[in-house]
Amino acid sequence: MNLYYFGSALNLSSLYMVAGCGAALSIKSGEFNLGGEGQIYFGGFISALLLVKLSFLPSPVLLPLVFICAFLCSGFLTTLSAFFKKYRHADFLFTSYIISAAVIPFIDGLISGPFRSHTDNLLATPFIAQKFRLSSILKPSPLNPSFFIALAICLVFFFLIYRTSFGRKLCIYGISPRFAAFAGYRENSLTLTSALVSGGMHGLCGALAVTGTYYTCHLGFYSGMGWNAFSTALIASSNPLLIIPSSLFMGFITTYSNKYALYHNFGFDMSTLLQAFILLVISFLIHKKDDK
Repeated sequence: MNLYYFGSALNLSSLYMVAGCGAALSIKSGEFNLGGEGQIYFGGFISALLLVKLSFLPSPVLLPLVFICAFLCSGFLTTLSAFFKKYRHADFLFTSYIISAAVIPFIDGLISGPFRSHTDNLLATPFIAQKFRLSSILKPSPLNPSFFIALAICLVFFFLIYRTSFGRKLCIYGISPRFAAFAGYRENSLTLTSALVSGGMHGLCGALAVTGTYYTCHLGFYSGMGWNAFSTALIASSNPLLIIPSSLFMGFITTYSNKYALYHNFGFDMSTLLQAFILLVISFLIHKKDDK
């Protein structure tokens, strides 16, 4: 087995796990966060910017700060959607997508303009310093310790959703907001917190992609990542433990379908079609099993 593609698949799976937990939490609250792509992009951009501008700081200080900032900045985007839902009765699904669609070209403009690296031909920010990079644990692939961080995050989210009072209230609120209101649950707290964490996990995914995979924020690095993470959450029925195998499944499909398209001189749209076909077959089989 080619270690590069095997490690790349595992690495991509870890990113899906992190963002997938954010998507799962949003689904449990009764909402669909469709802004994952923009939130991942925003978190990655903020991370790359801080790691370049504050590179004089030691990595044990700067890296946690960067992850927190990426989490909060992307979480702010989904908190806006929750705010519009609460006070303007706007649909969360719609506003999360629209905000993401607005953020992406804005970041594209910043990367192509004032924050573009002048030392290479990439449409990207400058590369981060070596001391801030998560080292590969399976060379020459980009697999890095973030894989184990992602596994730990899935376990934490499982405990949060199924073993805490907040998680139980969130699940009840997601099923029946009216019942939750009669039970005296704090709707604002549940809505805003779940929105913040959902967007924040996507931002953290972007930060891990920059520090462990790309070492820069290049134009469009987020492409497909947010939607695939959302798919993993749906396949796993929003169960964080099941997100682990579903993310591995999506990571290997994505990596090896891209490999097939590259080696057989197909356009990379072919890899997307292969993924779609496989998911369609799986959903058909699951639906057929449920009918029985």
